[in-house]
Parts: sequence; C-alpha cells; structure tokens
Amino acid sequence: MRSRCWRGCPIKLSEVTILVVDDEPALRDIFAKWLKAVGCGRVLTAADGAAALEVVKDEQVDLLITDVRMPVMDGVMLVRSLAKLDKPIPSIVFVSGFGDVNRKEMYGLGVEAFVSKPFDRSEVLGVLERAVSRRSRLWLTPMTIVPRQRFTLEAGGAGAAGANASIQLGRGGFSARYSGVLSLSKVNFRCNFAAKERELTGHGYVRWNSRDDQTVGIEFSYLDESCRSWVLEEIEANNPRSFIPDF
Repeated sequence: MRSRCWRGCPIKLSEVTILVVDDEPALRDIFAKWLKAVGCGRVLTAADGAAALEVVKDEQVDLLITDVRMPVMDGVMLVRSLAKLDKPIPSIVFVSGFGDVNRKEMYGLGVEAFVSKPFDRSEVLGVLERAVSRRSRLWLTPMTIVPRQRFTLEAGGAGAAGANASIQLGRGGFSARYSGVLSLSKVNFRCNFAAKERELTGHGYVRWNSRDDQTVGIEFSYLDESCRSWVLEEIEANNPRSFIPDF
C-alpha cells in the first residue's frame, strides 16, 4: 500500500503531513522552518529512526525526510522497518553526507530521492514537490538535450516487482536484466515488447548498474506520449511499493 499522495489526494506541499527525522536538533529546526515558510500543511519531527517508526504507526505521514546515520535506529533500518508495515508508507527522501548506502536496495524499498549534504534549499524543495505530485503530472517534458547514452532492450514483458517479466516497473522507474555497461548519468531508453506490440521509450537517469546480478535501474524523467498512458495504468493497477524495483 502507498501513501495517500500516490493514491491521488494531496498534490501540494500545503496538503501533506511531513515527518523530518534527524538526530541534530538544529537541522530538524531548519527543515521545519523551511517547510512552514513555503506553506507546508503539517510538519512533525523525530530524533531517530525508532521514534520516527512510532510516529508513522500512529499518524498518517505522507512524506518522510530522513538522515542516514543516527543513533538508536539509523535511516537504513528505518526504511527496512517501514517496508514491513501493513499500512500505507510515506514517500521517502534520504538526506545524507555519506555515500555508503546501498541505493539499489533503498530504491527497491521505496526511497524516492537522495539529497547530499550540504544541500541547497531550492533543490530540496523541488525534490519534495516531485515526491508528492501525482504521477500523471510528471514525466511530461523531455530533456533539453537528448542524452547521448542509450539503453535498448528487446523485452518479453513488463510487470510489477516480483512478476515474471523482462523489466520490473516501480512507481518512479524500472529495472531490467542487462549485462552491458552504463554510467550513472542521463540515458535515452527504448524497451520493445514485441509480444504486446508496444514500447517503453523516454529519458531518465541510470541509478544503478549491478554486475553482480546483471541488472540496471533507471528512473523516469520523461516518457514519450505513445507509452505514457499504459505505463501509468500498469503502475496504478499494481500499486508497487518500490520506486525502482530491486530485481
């Protein structure tokens, strides 16, 4: 189950409940002031993952912003614990100055974005606005410069995470079996599903390229009009928890 943001109710920061999780009181206060200054509806705070987990259990939280390294329960354990809850989970944004997080796993468990410290206020607010937007309002604008890096796949089918398909669709992108090499940057993708006579085409960002299990994860930035409707229908029908599934 997803938060009510995904189900289509709130589409503005003024309409959501946001939980800020950080063990530094100064950073919690900074985030709270930023969010209230732009009209966020309700801002809650927690000093560690364990406290945040209790808040999510008791409250309807739409968006969660969390640090990674914290005492008692860190951000990674918090995300793993949230994934086990039998209730809608928030959209999740990681804020950290460290690069030792397994992003492949975190995207698979529902994390939507990573913001590095020190961070820019406008960047953070842009990430949060995208996280609460309806998917039908995203992926409409192609990149100004078409990516030179290309990903092409002749695929057997597309489905939700865990389904028997050549690619797995998440809320914000897809993963695929792939033995080639892609850099972690912008990409122009085309996946041809011959059996269903349709294609998945657009622009995005390579978020991981794992040689261990020969998989790649790509976040959507733009979807061609020819495929946008069926992709949105597949995501809505399967309601995946993963942002980009971990094959």
